[in-house]
Amino acid sequence: MYFQTGSPRLPSDKSGAGDFDGYVDWSQPLIGQVENLGERYFEWTHQQVDRPIRLFRSDLAEMLTRAYWWMVPLTWVPVILYMLSSSYTRLAAQPETWPRKNLLARQYGPGSIPLLFAMGVVFWTLLEYVIHRWLFHLKPPGSSRFLIRLHFSLHGQHHKSPMDPMRLVFPPLPASVFALLFYLLTELIFPSGMANTVFAGIVSGYVAYDLTHYYVHHGGTPPIAYFRRLKTYHTLHHYKHQQLGFGISSKMWDYPFGTLIPEDLKAKKSQ
Repeated sequence: MYFQTGSPRLPSDKSGAGDFDGYVDWSQPLIGQVENLGERYFEWTHQQVDRPIRLFRSDLAEMLTRAYWWMVPLTWVPVILYMLSSSYTRLAAQPETWPRKNLLARQYGPGSIPLLFAMGVVFWTLLEYVIHRWLFHLKPPGSSRFLIRLHFSLHGQHHKSPMDPMRLVFPPLPASVFALLFYLLTELIFPSGMANTVFAGIVSGYVAYDLTHYYVHHGGTPPIAYFRRLKTYHTLHHYKHQQLGFGISSKMWDYPFGTLIPEDLKAKKSQ
């Protein structure tokens, strides 16, 4: 089964039959219901349906958890440009030394911005893998209603309804929480001028990831071979190997962490 354009059809269960009948009322918000699934919750999230998901009763809360794809660049491109501008101003006025008080320390001026930006992009690819594997795919204990609710809000709802177009990119408000944590991390590691460029690279990597994720679900057959392979790879992640294939914008970290999807590995060996 591959993602399609238009009105996609999934291996679905619109009536609820075989979908732990009686536990979920699809006419009601799912937050407040999924917690009742207990030990059955994680298996249930991987029985895909073809329908939009409503999480909350509150229209405001629901609005904050849904997003159009174009909201991602609209929100974050200005942040990237501001961070790069701020970094250039700081580094042009006073080059910064890093690592601090280390024999390997060297100075970084405005000419180092491309290198620092690239570092941020590469760092994002690792963050993407770590978050997807060890946060989004962490199986919550059936006894914890809070962790089931949190997991479903963050990622379980996407695996339950992979083609819901309003839940394919991260909404700006929750994304801002992660962005703040990443910004504080870069400020902790690097001097401020350098940190701003590294953070701009991280955010740029995130934007590429979110748009790629939307595209592999709703973009039809990509004309570029790289994205065709990613589309197939991500399809296998959703429908056959949910605990493998955690790379979305890149498979790079699936190799060293041993989570490459077997079908993909076989295809590479046969080429």
